[in-house]
Amino acid sequence: MAMHTDLQIYKVSMDLLNLATNLTRNIPRDLKLQLSKRVIDECIDVLMLIARANASRDKHPHLTLLVEKVQVVEFLMRLFKENRFISVGQHAKAIEVTTSIGKQANAWKRSTPTAPAT
Repeated sequence: MAMHTDLQIYKVSMDLLNLATNLTRNIPRDLKLQLSKRVIDECIDVLMLIARANASRDKHPHLTLLVEKVQVVEFLMRLFKENRFISVGQHAKAIEVTTSIGKQANAWKRSTPTAPAT
């Protein structure tokens, strides 16, 4: 089993965290605490779920939750774009990264059998 930090999905998720950290700088102060914290926390949760899935025998629950967390990041990025906190190009880059993570997570899920019930 490879270290989770060596996995491509982990590397792309780190890119998402870095991108989210940079993009949340433009959020107005009255919303910054709630929205910036939420998007960054979701990105950190994605990284933790990758580590958990990599270490777990039954990866499916972790990967399903990971995909949900990525969707939350996509929702927040869309909110940022619609409120002009980020540009269309920045939003496109964020969606490109989240799409990559979602595809990798779903492929990982399809490639692993579910653990037998105990």
